[in-house]
Amino acid sequence: MRKNIHPQKGKISRADRESIAQHKSVLVWVTGFPGSGKSTISHELEYRLFQQNIKTYVLDGDNVRQGLCKDLGFSADDR
Repeated sequence: MRKNIHPQKGKISRADRESIAQHKSVLVWVTGFPGSGKSTISHELEYRLFQQNIKTYVLDGDNVRQGLCKDLGFSADDR
């Protein structure tokens, strides 16, 4: 790790978040080639978890690139 990068700890603990959500947290990272079905699989998983009253959110790279990083493309420099 670089010397000028320091991890920051938030004010809300993981245990506190889990208590409010009423379930433990987990991150599922779906990777693959363009057009391989990542978004389709992610949204199906989100739907099935939602049906079980599990709080979910899909952070889709295509959607992020249209908002938060709309000035970036897919070139090596933009990545």
